[in-house]
Amino acid sequence: MNTNPNNMADMSTSSLGQSDASKNERRAKRFWVSLVVTLLGIQLLIGFVAIRLATGDPSAAIVPDYHNAALNWDVSQRAITAADRMGWTVSIATSDVADARGMRATEISILDDQDQPVDDLRIMASIYHHARAANVQTFAIESIGQGRYLTLAPMQRPGLWQMELMIEGAEQLIKKSSEITVL
Repeated sequence: MNTNPNNMADMSTSSLGQSDASKNERRAKRFWVSLVVTLLGIQLLIGFVAIRLATGDPSAAIVPDYHNAALNWDVSQRAITAADRMGWTVSIATSDVADARGMRATEISILDDQDQPVDDLRIMASIYHHARAANVQTFAIESIGQGRYLTLAPMQRPGLWQMELMIEGAEQLIKKSSEITVL
């Protein structure tokens, strides 16, 4: 057996070289696996944020029952133009002042083709702020006589509001849409 000290040094160097190589290999494996897992995690995070933004944003809204309204376009158009065809005037006035709950006095005035007030109608209103179109609030508007209808409409924030009226009790259904600017 050769007990040359140089051979022993060569053996320890070769085993030391193998352990350094295996350490480097393990380090490289950990780096690449970590990189791939991190990139996949970032991709999942981006996808989650995108889905959350797309479905959670109240400023984006889908028009309810749009398909049926499109199929029944003639009926919908008849209701939208009914007040004009009958010669009726439907006007909306909103108070500049809101109460502590953000409610504003809103008056609807309805006059027929001979400028006579129209009473005994049932009015339902839907209202939403243009910046929050998904937050639609629906309420009834009560008659106070002389063709006037009054309600406290929930319009707490300033800006542009959309009010959709559905008026029943006339010869035909009337739909009226109006934009209201609140200061």
